[in-house]
Amino acid sequence: IDERTGRIYAQRRLDREERPAWRFLVLATDEGGAGLTGFADVLLEVHDINDNAPVFPCPAPDASGCFVGHVPENSPADTSVMEMRATDLDDPKAGKNAILTYRIVQNVRNEINLNLFSINPSTGTISTVLRSLDREVEDRYLVVVEARDGGGLSGTGTATIMVSDVNDHPPVFTQRVYNAQVAEDLEVNSEVLAVSASDGDQGENAVVTFSIVGGDEDRKFFVETDKANRRGVVRLKKKMDFEKPHERTFNLTVKAEDADFFSLAYCLVQVEDSNDHAPVFFPQFYEAPAMSEDVSVGTIVAQVTAADLDSGLNGRFSYSIAKESDPYGQFLVDQSGWVVVDDSLDREMVSQHRLMVLATDTGSPPLTGTAIVMVTILDINDNGPEFEVPYKPIVWENMAAPQAVRINDTSLLLHAADRDSSPNGGPFSIRLLMLTSDATNFNLTDLRNGSAALTTLRTFDRERQKEYRLPILMIDSGSPPMSSTSTLTVVIGDRNDHPHSPGHTDFFVYSYQGMFLQCSDDVVTTLLVTVECLRTLEAQHHLFKHQSWEDIRENILNYNEEGGGDYTNDSNDAHASSVGHCPMDFKSYVARIIWEADNDSLEFPPDSYHVWSIEGAGSPVGSLSSLDSRASRLLSNPFPFNHGLIALVDDSQS
Repeated sequence: IDERTGRIYAQRRLDREERPAWRFLVLATDEGGAGLTGFADVLLEVHDINDNAPVFPCPAPDASGCFVGHVPENSPADTSVMEMRATDLDDPKAGKNAILTYRIVQNVRNEINLNLFSINPSTGTISTVLRSLDREVEDRYLVVVEARDGGGLSGTGTATIMVSDVNDHPPVFTQRVYNAQVAEDLEVNSEVLAVSASDGDQGENAVVTFSIVGGDEDRKFFVETDKANRRGVVRLKKKMDFEKPHERTFNLTVKAEDADFFSLAYCLVQVEDSNDHAPVFFPQFYEAPAMSEDVSVGTIVAQVTAADLDSGLNGRFSYSIAKESDPYGQFLVDQSGWVVVDDSLDREMVSQHRLMVLATDTGSPPLTGTAIVMVTILDINDNGPEFEVPYKPIVWENMAAPQAVRINDTSLLLHAADRDSSPNGGPFSIRLLMLTSDATNFNLTDLRNGSAALTTLRTFDRERQKEYRLPILMIDSGSPPMSSTSTLTVVIGDRNDHPHSPGHTDFFVYSYQGMFLQCSDDVVTTLLVTVECLRTLEAQHHLFKHQSWEDIRENILNYNEEGGGDYTNDSNDAHASSVGHCPMDFKSYVARIIWEADNDSLEFPPDSYHVWSIEGAGSPVGSLSSLDSRASRLLSNPFPFNHGLIALVDDSQS
């Protein structure tokens, strides 16, 4: 301020936008400052000039930008999207410095080159021009807006316009038709097939659910919806049965729907046959007409019939007869179901056959059905009578005739039996055939009741003949009658009616030089007799082969007994008294010789003694043999006897 004139000057550049008005107090003092003072209140207003351009402030910037507007897709024309507001720091009251007008300097055009948006020049409101926004085509637009004041200054801002989704798209299946092939034995809840759909919309508008709306009248299937992946899984709800024609193919109609729209697809499910049915016989029990046991091979027994509800290989089957029901292989069944006789029949072996016929299909795994065929065999007279049991009658020697022969321990009678049935059996005719001289010593009485009695006609001497073989003819009452001849062997029982008699046996002993030079002859002889010589007695094996053990046992004489035959005790015991004269270990040598004899080959070892026994012609003593020879070596080894004992066969029972 000029202190004399009171003019107020600006000392620096003023900015109305910084401070539009100043207010201060001006003092005036007279007398050089010493006098009185007056004051004035000064209000200074700063007049605006257009020195600020419009500015679009960013209120709350985010990832999409400072100015973000939202508009639903398919909105009609003139739909308000957002407002673009700019600010101008100039004084709105001072002319047109702060009066703004808006326009779009960078718009978005559609496919026919038309602008998509417009702006109100006064308010800055952006609106749609056409109903052509499609979020699925473009969901975000950038529009540049200019704000200009009255002084010609301008500024720009970018508007981001987000097109929000509207449910304007139906779900669309990825396939129009789906195909699946499943086995009929598929388990419940198993997956049959999967369908999927796409939806151009977003969020809740794109949530798709699936359902079966056709082709499943029996409710065999259901659908599980996977919303996250817009996928539907068709699963089995009830078991399927290929054998029902309407369950071999299912044409399901599946619907995919969102909140407003839906679409359809078709699922063709082909059911494949599984081997879930075994062949079934109709009927399961057959009773064939009774047939004679002499029917010829190839005779038809019955025809069986089976069916399998499965198809293809699962429905093909073949017939067979279970081995356990036909152990002798007497029947067979062909692939037409004819059961025929395949081998001769024998009622006496099996009088009634219970055949188990099998029908086994070719599925995997194969299944089998069964039927029973009962076959009764009629008897023919094809068996002659025979002894009811094996008989071993004994007649004691020296018994006066006539004598009733005891056939066995419990009966005096001989009984006949016939394996044929009763019409072809008794009554029997039993006769003794006078074909041999043995038969003349007995008389057979037929009692006409299937039994007969045997009587002796003379006294017997066992030492002259030990047994008699009687041919017995038995005839049944069949038509025609059958006969058979069986031999009844009558054994003559022994009595002790003969004393001992002397006998002798000669031995030839050969030794190699150097063996037993220090041993006595008695020791050598005894050793050879007790160990080696019995190796050569194969020729005498027939003695025991054709005699019973009882015959042998009763005729063994112990040479150590007093009075054994006519030999003296000295000669019988000579081998025992001579052992002490041999300087070598007799027990060890015998053990070694026995070991060599048990382990030799077919020939004698060169360092052993060879001994041969020559049986005296007509000697009552009998022959030397072994009671414990090895049967296997009798067939292969010409010298089978390793060791044994010497038996004197006597005519008495001592």
